[in-house]
Amino acid sequence: MLRRHMLTGIALYAAAMSATGHAAVTEDTFLLRSTGDLIELCGTAPTDPMGTAALNFCHGFALGVYRVLEEENAAKRFGKLFCLPDPVPTRNQAVADFIAWAKADQAVMAQPAADGVMAYLVKKYPCKSGK
Repeated sequence: MLRRHMLTGIALYAAAMSATGHAAVTEDTFLLRSTGDLIELCGTAPTDPMGTAALNFCHGFALGVYRVLEEENAAKRFGKLFCLPDPVPTRNQAVADFIAWAKADQAVMAQPAADGVMAYLVKKYPCKSGK
């Protein structure tokens, strides 16, 4: 049942992303030279020949970077990098928001991919003073 919900979520997400028109992903995109490459992978339709691999890579990379930043955040007593809302957005929603946010700023698209994820978290989820 969980698998069906995940597949439904991915299908809905991919349909929304494919409406924006993306070029086909190549093996070179997986080298992840920039946030732009990550955005290209994250926005790939499952019908693309590399769609499943691209979306899995996107979610895995983003989650890995998030977990490292979350650990760093937890270790700070003062001046946390970001503070997520309660309830936390779903992974699909966060990825869709990240794509839209990054596409709006070409400077972000040129940054290393992990830096782009961190910049998104810092800008999207700033901490209120005292956190």
